Order: sequence, then structure tokens, then C-alpha cells
Amino acid sequence: MEVLSLIKSSLGSEDSNPIHRLYRVGQQVGVCGQENVWRIHEAESIEEEKGASVFIFNKKVANKLHKPRRREQVSEILRHDVTLLNKMSNASVLTVSSSLQEDRESLAFAAEPVAGSLANYLEKFDRSCTELSKTTCGLMEHEVQCGIYQITEALMYVHGVERVIHRNVNPASILITQSGRWKLACFGFAEKTQDGRESFACKAWSPKASKMAQPDLNYIAPEIQTTEVCTYVSDMFSFGMLICTIYNNGYSLIDAQYNPSTYLRQLDTLTQKFGDIARAMPPALVDPVEKMINRDIRYRPTAQLFSLLKMFHDPTVTTLQQLDNLHLKSPSDKSQVFSIITQNIPLLPKAIRCSRLLPSLHQECTSRDSVATALPPLVSLVQHSSSEEFSQHVFPEITFVFNCSMSEQGTVYLLNKIDVIASKCTSNQVRTDVIPFILKHIKSESYKIQEAALNALLVVKDCLDDALLRSNVLPCTKGQFQQTVDVKIKLIILSCIKHLLSIMNPFTIRDDVLPFLVDIANSHDASVVMAVVGIYRHLLNKRDAVLTKVFLARSGMPSLLPHVVDPDFSADQFCVMMDVLYEMLGLIDQHRRSNGTSSSASSFKRERLASGGSDKNLLFVANSSSTGIQKSRTAPNSPELSKIKERETLSVTNKEPLRRFSLVPPGGGTPAINLTPDDGVYADRNRRPSLQNMGHYNHDSERCERKSSTGSLFNFSDSRHSSPRRGSFQALGDTVMQLFSGK
Repeated sequence: MEVLSLIKSSLGSEDSNPIHRLYRVGQQVGVCGQENVWRIHEAESIEEEKGASVFIFNKKVANKLHKPRRREQVSEILRHDVTLLNKMSNASVLTVSSSLQEDRESLAFAAEPVAGSLANYLEKFDRSCTELSKTTCGLMEHEVQCGIYQITEALMYVHGVERVIHRNVNPASILITQSGRWKLACFGFAEKTQDGRESFACKAWSPKASKMAQPDLNYIAPEIQTTEVCTYVSDMFSFGMLICTIYNNGYSLIDAQYNPSTYLRQLDTLTQKFGDIARAMPPALVDPVEKMINRDIRYRPTAQLFSLLKMFHDPTVTTLQQLDNLHLKSPSDKSQVFSIITQNIPLLPKAIRCSRLLPSLHQECTSRDSVATALPPLVSLVQHSSSEEFSQHVFPEITFVFNCSMSEQGTVYLLNKIDVIASKCTSNQVRTDVIPFILKHIKSESYKIQEAALNALLVVKDCLDDALLRSNVLPCTKGQFQQTVDVKIKLIILSCIKHLLSIMNPFTIRDDVLPFLVDIANSHDASVVMAVVGIYRHLLNKRDAVLTKVFLARSGMPSLLPHVVDPDFSADQFCVMMDVLYEMLGLIDQHRRSNGTSSSASSFKRERLASGGSDKNLLFVANSSSTGIQKSRTAPNSPELSKIKERETLSVTNKEPLRRFSLVPPGGGTPAINLTPDDGVYADRNRRPSLQNMGHYNHDSERCERKSSTGSLFNFSDSRHSSPRRGSFQALGDTVMQLFSGK
């Protein structure tokens, strides 16, 4: 019967364990525990559909132990392991999600998702890598430093809070989660101190007992093996040996090969071996680790003292530590964490940013409540990433965030940072991903989001082409203008269109913008109409062929003219509108004159003057003086004429007054006129030219006929047409001689 029982048990399946009713168990990813007794499988919770890891111990592994009592002893150690883990609650200790499940064939429990043990990482490490990689056993240097600090935190908790001594700290007892955090596990040999004592008696490692039922001899503290006394600093010795293994390419400084005598011999050469690998360690670790592996327990630092190393407060280590604890923090604490991470991003290595930070940010962006807090470090990551890093790692995360559901605060923040994102994107990436994200939020119902989206559109306007403007941008903005009732949004849209005019094709302005301006110019809101006027003024200042005389005369000006008499417009608004209308009229006049119509207009004016027509707007008539003032007594007394007369009078009064002289001709001889005496008080003044210098006077009776009262006294106008040249004083002489001859 016993033979049949053994055969039946050997044919039994692990699927019979109750753990399979709670989890979907997948493939094996690693092992842990003493002699790798626990097999780690990836799994998923059936009820909650969350990721997990299932640890399975097949009892058949212990069948090679000949004594049944020893086989049961191994199972009892593993039960003790899970029991202690269930009682502990610390971020640096493995979290158990399902208690121990047992059947006749196996033991099993479930915990948080892990990628394997540190021993698995060390065994998988390719020792042909570069020297830098060898020092960290395939792990990044900052990851190792952060992991060491996390195990230090675990020992601080175990020693200080739980008052437990682990007794088996080694690479197989350290689990690494999928997020990269190091966790302390495998408490099968741990014991709790009693009555406040910090030490207790324990058994040394013996070849007579099963290797599965004893701690790893290569990491046992010397006092346990020599005096069978265990203390808290015994764990610190094992921890120091673990650190040396990491920087020794995965090999322990002591390789006892399950022989206590070999252990003691190699213990004597431990200091020399440490000196050989010390150069591979960070300088800040050399002295503390050397004290940790000292045989004298008085030199070993406690976990609390070891945690005070300055190396553990490096910005990179701090950032990794914060990321590993992120899932345990409240939303307000997460905001503070991300604020610290944002400041440390420029100091983080590229590998840490891509492998650790981005996955954590991605996880936070999946939640609508936490995506707003994850955006600042994401934008900072964009700002400090290289072109290659952005294209390969960061930009896919940005596109993921574009499609996430965000709060108003997060959306506004991301739109306000479009300049940072666009500076790293190519023109094609802006057109295919960034601009659709902006246009989507222009249609938002939130005023803040719409304003931020319209401002963001101006940031990327250099990447807009004419096809994109006509097919997407202008229809979106114009459609939103028609739908919204918020005047502020309408003004922002018009301001956005005004700034986009500089990159628009003239045909796009003519076909898409100008008809839109005509349609909305009938608005009853003065601010909207004035925004349209501002766009017209901008187009007028460009001095291109967009605003034609036909459009201005038939559409542009008629759409604005009704508002001239609108009492809702202030005086300043009226003045601005009139200025624009005058500019439009001037542009029409310029277009007409450039087509050769100025000559026909001048001929029309001359024809009206010749036919005796009157025009009150004309200031110049045929019967006028050189000053342009009409001499007819019937001329209208307009303000313009009054101003001209005042200027003429002022100019005459400012001149030096001329001295009058007698007009009586001298007796005898040929009459002549001398305006300046030969002597007297004016002898010192320069003599004016006299008529004697112009020759003898010849009387012309035909030219001395008296003119009518309507003509000029001196007949300036007639002489201008009858004689090619006359002296200005000759006409004066003719008039004087006519007066004397009449007597």
C-alpha cells in the first residue's frame, strides 16, 4: 500500500492546490528561498483581474531527504515564512495578497507582482559585459544604490518595529518587483527577540542537517558559527556580504561549499578579498561595508546608522525611492512627490528616466484623478530629453496622454505647455498629433480650455500649411464662433484669426476670411464689431491685393456703415471705425486713379467751370487771384476762405511797409517815375530800380481804357493773356498818366 501511495503522490499535479481557484497561474519567472525552494510564477487574480505572483513549493522536492521528519521540517519553515510575511506591513517587505494554501502535494501563496529574486538577476548577468556593467551585475548603478537603501529600510523596520532578526539575508531572499523595487522576503529562519533582549542563542550551521533547513553558510555571521549567538548586527554582516556579492560579479567573498571548516578558513582571508573588490564599489560604500563585515560586532553599524549615508540622499536615489513608494501615497502626497521629481529630472541619467520614470508616469496618467499631477514631471522630461530620447521614448507617452481623459486643470496645463512639446516635435508630428489635440479642445465647453487651446494654436502656427488651415483650422474656429454665446471666446477667436493672417494665402483670406467677416459684422455687440474693424485695419496696413475696391464698395463698407449711427459705440470706437472707413475710401480712390481715371475727373471739373456751373465744394474759380481766394463779391463766405484770408493778411502785415511818394510827374521833359529819392533821409538806403532804367514811357491809348467795376483795377488778368511780358510798374505809370491827361 505504501508503494502505491508513493506512486500516486508522484503522479499528483500541482494544479490541485487551492491557489488555482483564486489565480490564473502562468509561467515561471524565477526562484527564491533557501536552495531555491520557492518557484515564482506570474499570475492574475480571477476575481479582480489584477496582476500578482504565485509562490509554489512542491513537496516532492524534499523527497530526497531520507528522513520523513526532515521533509516535514522544510514545510514547517516555509509555513513560518508566510506567517511572518502576513504580519508585516512595510513598503520594503514583500506584500502578501493571499495567505498560504496547502494540499498534500504543495504549498502556495500569492504576493505582489515580482520579476524574480536578486539571485536570478546575478545568475542571468552576462559577465562578458563592459567593466561598468560588471560593477553592478547588469543593474544600473543608481538602481543598485536605491535597492541597497530599500533593504536597509526593511532591516530598520524588522529590527526596530517587529523586533525580529532575519538570520538569512542573501541574494535569494531579496525579491525585485516589476517596477524595480527591492523587497525583503524569505523569513523562514527569522526569530523574534524576547524580553527586550537584542540577542538569543541559535545553532551553528551543521552538515548533519538538511541544507534546505538551514541558512546559507556563505552569508552567516561569524558569531553564529563560532559562539552560536545571534544579534541584530548579525543581519548587518549578512547584508554587507550581500553588497560585496553585487560588486563582485555575483560571487560571494566566501565560498564554503557547505563545509564549516572551509568557511572558517576563508573568514580569515575576508579582509584581503574585500580589498580586491573595494575599487569596484562607490567610494561612499567602502568604509561602511568594511565595518559591516568585520568579525568584531562592535564595529558594525546598525541599519539605522547605515541609512544615514550621504549616498542614499542623492537626487537620483531619492527619485527612485519616491517612485517605488508612489502607489502607497495619497493624491496630495503624490503631488508633493511629483514636485520633487520634477526638480530632479535634469540630474537623472537617461536610463533611469526611460526605464523607471516613464512607466510610473504612464501608470499615473491612466487615472483621471492623478493625470494632472503627473503632467509637470512629464513636461520637464520632454524639456530635458535629447532628440533621440524624445522620439523613441517620450513622444509615445505624450501621444498617450493626448488621448487620456483629463480634468480641466490638467488640460489647461498641457495646452499652456504646447510650446515645450512642439519645440521637440518634428513638423509632421505637430501636424499629425499636436494640432488635432488643440483643435479638439477648441470645441470644449470650458472657457479656460478654449482660451488655452486658441493660444496654443498660435504657438504652432508656423507648422500650419494652407491646406490644413482651409480644411481643419478655419472651419473649426469659425464653427466655434457661431456656436458659442460667450463674447470673450468670440473675441479670442477673432484675435486668433487676426494673428493667423500672416501665414495665410491671399486666396484663403479672400475666400474664407473676408466672407466670414462680412457675416459677423452685423453683430449687436460693439466689441465684436470693433474686433472685425481691427482685422480690416490689419489687412489695410498690409497693402496687398486682398482688399479689392469691389469688395470694399459692395461688402466691406456696407457691412460697417450701419454701425456709424449706432449709439452703443463710444466716441473712441466711432473715431476708429471712421478712420478705417476713410482708409477704405482712400484705397478705392487709389485703385480708381491707378486705372487712369484722374485725367477724366480733371476735364469734368474744367467743363463745369466753363459752363458757369457752381459747386460749393470748389474753392478755385477762373476769376481768382494767385492765392486761390475767390474775388467775386458773391462768393460764399466759407470757413476755408476765412482761414486763407487770415493767413494772407498775416503775411502782408509781417512784411516791411513801403514808403509812399508823390505821383506828380516832374516838370518838363519826358515824364518818369522815381520811387526812391536821390537824397534826403533815405539817401543811405539801396536805390530801387526806377522806370528810367526800363526806357522812355510810351502812351498806349488802347490799353488805357477804363475797366468796369467788375474787373481788376490794374487789369492783371487781361494783361496776362495779351502781353507776353510787362513790367509791374509800367501799368502803374499808365494809370497815373491817364489821370493827369484827364485834367
